[in-house]
Amino acid sequence: MVSSYVLGHRVSTKRGIEVLLLKAVRELPAALAERLSLPEELLPGRGRLTLCAGRQALIEGHRGLMEYTRERIVVSFGREKLSLTGSGLTVQAMNAGELLITGRIRTAEWG
Repeated sequence: MVSSYVLGHRVSTKRGIEVLLLKAVRELPAALAERLSLPEELLPGRGRLTLCAGRQALIEGHRGLMEYTRERIVVSFGREKLSLTGSGLTVQAMNAGELLITGRIRTAEWG
């Protein structure tokens, strides 16, 4: 796998040698948000879950469904996943970026 890198910042080692640190492009948004003191949930590509009274879940930034039954729905976010458990769970609407789930939602677990 080929990784893309961007220039980072210069640091000096104990021996006085200057080293230019490189950051992977995929790590750049998180590093930029940290430097600007922005909340991580504002980063592009990050998932967001909004629960309404345990009866409705709006999920943003998903990458598809991994599992779908009336008692359990697992949503992919690339390296992470969100598991919702409950009863009568139904996907009411889904597009490339958002997912609306209704039913009696008992648990939501990121992993």
